This record gives sequence, structure tokens and C-alpha cells, in this order.
Amino acid sequence: MGDNNGRTSCLLPDFCDVRILFIVVLLTEVLAIVFAMAASASSQQFIDYLALASFLMLWIALLNSALLCRLRGWLHRQRQNRCLVISFCLMMSVSLLVAYLASQAGTLLVFEYNNQRFDSLFFLRVTTISAVIYFLVLRYFYIQQQWRLNLAAQSRAEIQALRARIRPHFLFNSMNTIASLIEVSPENAEQAIEDLSDLFRASLSEKNMNRLGDEIELTKSYLAIESLRLGKRLQIEWQIDQNLLDIDIPALSIQPLAENAIYHGIEPIAEGGKIRISALHIDNKLKLSVSNPIMSENQSSAFRKGNQMAQDNIRQRLKLVYGNRGEFKINDTKDSYTVSLLIPLDVTHERIDS
Repeated sequence: MGDNNGRTSCLLPDFCDVRILFIVVLLTEVLAIVFAMAASASSQQFIDYLALASFLMLWIALLNSALLCRLRGWLHRQRQNRCLVISFCLMMSVSLLVAYLASQAGTLLVFEYNNQRFDSLFFLRVTTISAVIYFLVLRYFYIQQQWRLNLAAQSRAEIQALRARIRPHFLFNSMNTIASLIEVSPENAEQAIEDLSDLFRASLSEKNMNRLGDEIELTKSYLAIESLRLGKRLQIEWQIDQNLLDIDIPALSIQPLAENAIYHGIEPIAEGGKIRISALHIDNKLKLSVSNPIMSENQSSAFRKGNQMAQDNIRQRLKLVYGNRGEFKINDTKDSYTVSLLIPLDVTHERIDS
């Protein structure tokens, strides 16, 4: 979203995407119908105007989409204002070119437009309408980009807070556990210190994206420390697709959910319970799930009233990186609480630290 000099780069939709192209064609046809309705006085005139408007506007829209698709990489390397001005000029040039060709075709075919031959008034109308539409469209893209930049800045601040959040009770209990193991089981104490170091190292990392395999290892380090404290009360079930370990996902997507599962799910239950963590390939998406038991309705309500910072942060970062294709779901039943992340595997994400 910015280059190394802190400049804001341009952010245009991917006009090479068939879905974007479909939306362009649909909106163009809607505009053509509106213009035809506004200019016609009878049903026959409406059909004539609609045919002409659709022909011209679809050609303009498709040629502009093809041009912006072709130049997308180059435009995105430009500064924001320069990119928007260049895009505006390119689209206006396409509109005037199509208008000129249409006027020549109209002259050859002796086609009349509003009982007049194509003339300068036709160019004025095309220029005015195109300028207004392009201005509104680029203004929308500009506002959308500003929203994304603000969201990215907020996410960077919140992920730092998430990294810095090591619950005092967890740190206190970890140090006590390590101290008690030094004489009884120095090997376990040494391993616990290494696991705790891994957690601190992750909290100091500046990476906002991480390998799924690294995120799982970090979560295992955290759970290993908690297992020393909770003993048999904590049971862990893993279901991991080994083919997905090299997939990049937002950093700290699993460990905070596992921490919540212990804090709100395992600790309130005297006999403890089982946490289930899975990473599976489902419908061309990576589905990450963390599930913990719930003992009663009161405990379920207490969970929902707890600190939701980790969940809100992960949900927001999924939206930022993957758009509407990333999903954050909660399944809260009488017996269990499950948080699931659905991450598309066929998209190139935009790093929020860029």
C-alpha cells in the first residue's frame, strides 16, 4: 500500500478479474437504461436510445477495462495522485476515441441521433457524461483506499497490542511452574524456558504474515507451557493437513485463540477438557478451527462478555488481507465454543505491513 519512501500507491480493482468485468458490464447497462429513459419520449425512442447508448457505453467500458487491466502493474507503482490522474486521462481518451469512431460510422450510415447528425454536441455530451462518471468512480476508489489505509494502520497498532499482551497470570504461573521444575525435572524446566522464549520472540517479531507451520509451532510452545501447569486437565487434539504448512496466514492467528480457549473454556471447568485445533483444506480454502468445551450457560455467557480483542483483531486482519473471501465464524453451542477462520488459497494477499 506504500513504497519504501512512505508514499501512498494507487489501488485500482483488478479489471482482469472476470467478476470485476461482469460488474462493469452490469453497471454500464444500468446506466445505459437510465440515460435512455431520460432522453426518450416514447417507447420506440427508448429502444433506439437504449441500443445506441448500450453500444457506445459497452465499447467504452470494455476498452477501458482492457486498458486498465493491461497497465495495472505499472499504474500501481505510481504515486496515488499521479495514478488517478493518469487513469482519468486514459479513460477520457478512450471515451473520445469511441465517440469519434461512432460519429464517423454515424456519418457513413446517415444515422441520426436526436434528429441531428453526429456533431460537436455529441462530443460535448460524451465528454461531460464520461468526465462525471469517471470522477465519481475514481473518487470512490480513493475513499475506499483511504479506508483500507486507516484500517491497515489500526491493524498494525492492534497487532502490536496483541503481541504485547501476555496475560500477567500466564507469565506468573509459567515462572512458578519453571521454578518448581528446576529441581524435580530440569529437562522439562529447560524446555519450558525455551517455549517461553519462543513466545517472547514472536511478540517482538515485526512480521504480519507467517507460515502456517510456524504458527502451529508457536501454538504448541504455548500449549506445552500450559500443559505443565494444568496437567491432565488439558487435553489437546490436533488435526493438521501437512500439505498446508507452507501457506502464509496472518501472524498470531492461532495462539491467541488457543489462549482464549484455555482461559475461558478449560480453566473454569474443574475436570478440564479437550481443545481441538485443526487446519484443513476445504473447498479451496484453509479452514483453521479452535474449539473448547463449555460447562454451563453461565460460563458460556461469561465467555461472550470477556475481552474480545484477539478475536476482533483477527477478524479485522482477515478482512483487510483477503477482503470478503476471508471469513471469521463463531459456533457457540451448549457444549462447545468453536472459532473458525476460512482463508482462500487461490488469492494473492496484500500484506498489511507494506
